[in-house]
This record gives sequence, structure tokens and C-alpha cells, in this order.
Amino acid sequence: MSTTTFTGAAMKPTTLLLFSLLAAPAWAQSTLYTWEDADGVVHFSDQPRPGAKPLALKAPEVEPPAAEPDTILDTTSEVSPSDSISDPSVTDADPASPSDDALAQPIISMLTPAHQQTIRDNSGTITVTATSNRKLNKGHTAHLRLDGKVIGRAQTDLDWQLTNIDRGKHTLQVELLKYGKVIASSETVTVFLHRASVLQRTQPQPVPK
Repeated sequence: MSTTTFTGAAMKPTTLLLFSLLAAPAWAQSTLYTWEDADGVVHFSDQPRPGAKPLALKAPEVEPPAAEPDTILDTTSEVSPSDSISDPSVTDADPASPSDDALAQPIISMLTPAHQQTIRDNSGTITVTATSNRKLNKGHTAHLRLDGKVIGRAQTDLDWQLTNIDRGKHTLQVELLKYGKVIASSETVTVFLHRASVLQRTQPQPVPK
């Protein structure tokens, strides 16, 4: 049997509470008995006795330590330029020189002369200019047709000058070629060439002597 005695006329509640907290580990989950004798001395015992009041004690609840948060692995990794693998077969397209597949349907059209235009030229000269949505180079060329016949060789310029053409009605057409194959044609333009004949030319007047 263990007995603890506190002397004094009266025991303060705070002192009793302090004692209870200190004694709790020893008497955890057991009953403590207290009484006061004739001299005002307060006694505590774990054994019952006449006149003693039971004082139930419980072990103080101790909160477990807060669990540390789970370690979060950073799966984000920086990719350096050297880590990126480039496909050598993929090249940056030149916006100024798109491929034929990226362009619309090939087009070539005649700028001059205009359809049904009358041309007056005694030397029989007809100047033809055209335009196309293809850039002419070694692969793309153009040629001119006069009255259905190809005039000269295919060229990378879209300008032609025909000379000594007979007067009368003529048809003109330009064609766009890719490695010699026609891929686009302009509309056929009809022109009327007027040139003075030899008989209509003004004869020089004799110089008076």
C-alpha cells in the first residue's frame, strides 16, 4: 500500500490537479482514494479505507506526433536542347519558296495584249507578257503559242516579243510547263494586227532642182 500525505489546513484545487497529473503515470487506469484527517492533513492512497473518497484517474491522452507528409517526387524534368531528337528527314519549309504540293492549282494568265485588242504596228511587232503563281526555274518554264503553234523554245521569262508578224487576226496563248509537261494554260487571246502595206506607203516626193 502506498500513501501520500499533504499537510495544510486546506488543499487548493490547483494543487490537487497538479498532483493528479503527476501521479497519473503511476496510477494509470486505477482508482485513487483521498481523505482528510482531524488535523487537516490530506491523504492519498491506492487502497480504500473508511471515509475515503474514490478519485478515478486516467492516464493522460498523448497525441501521436503528426505524420510527416509523404515525400512527393518531382517527376518534372527539364529537357535540354541536346535531349531533343530531331528527325533529319523533316526540314523547315521556306515560306518564300513553298513546295508545289503546298501551292494551289498552277495558274498562268496573259497580261498583254488584251482580248480583241487591235494592234497597229508597221513592223508587225506584238509584245506578250504573262504572269503565273509558280516561280519559273529549271523545272518550271513557259512557252508561247501563235495561232496554235509553239514559237521558239520554252523559257523562264514571261515576256515575248514577236516581230514581222503578218497583218490580220491572230490568236495567242501561253502555257506553263513542268519538266516539259504542260501543267497550266492561259485563255486564248485574239488580236488584230494592222500594218501598212507597201502599196499604201507614201512615196517620197521628188526634190525640185
